[in-house]
Amino acid sequence: MSAALLIPAPGAKTAKVCGILAIVFALTCVGFPIAIILGIIALVQQGKAKRLAKAEPDVYEPVPATGLVTGIIGLVLPVLMLPVVGIVSAIAIPALLVQRERAREVVVQSNLDTARAQAETALQATHARAPGQVPSQDAIIQALSVDPVMQALKNPITPSAPAFQRGTEGPLGTVMVSTGQEEERGVTTWSIKFRAVARRGGQDRILEADVITHTQEQVQGRTEDGWELVQPPTEAPTPHQ
Repeated sequence: MSAALLIPAPGAKTAKVCGILAIVFALTCVGFPIAIILGIIALVQQGKAKRLAKAEPDVYEPVPATGLVTGIIGLVLPVLMLPVVGIVSAIAIPALLVQRERAREVVVQSNLDTARAQAETALQATHARAPGQVPSQDAIIQALSVDPVMQALKNPITPSAPAFQRGTEGPLGTVMVSTGQEEERGVTTWSIKFRAVARRGGQDRILEADVITHTQEQVQGRTEDGWELVQPPTEAPTPHQ
């Protein structure tokens, strides 16, 4: 039979396609099992095509070695790349985890900054409604609790926990809000305190902020030694005659 009338042996084309696909999956690193399977199919189909072409040379054209070569490469590549993938994973995975923790911490810090900004807005609104009146810390915290902006925040570290909650201790990533009162050098300061805990590298990182609501200074008198609280002298009662 003329060479022009010969047809490809069954399996030759399948071997070529499977071999090429095996190489492609092997190079993607995530398709190692598929690459091995395709490589085996390519070798099996290549062997089948060669047997048919040898048994009936007048019917089938000679089988090229494309399926054999690509099939072998598809089987060998995963074995050669496994150590490389292991080394890359050992370096990349911890770095990826650190970046993810850092990104979560950035979101928690943003939530805390938003809570502080909303508290300052609520404080300004209180002053506008009642100028000169001492603002209520509890009222401001209550206003924050029902604020749509605060309710829309999400906890990036503990998704099942709220992003904003009243108290001093809470889940990771939750912005906790509480009232504060401090006294220093005769001045008492009332504030709303914000606190959140993020985690990076297995260690807790404390994020804090506060909004001062009002201050009060004690009345003091001047003495020769400096400023100190003046107390009136206590006189002993006069006995009745």
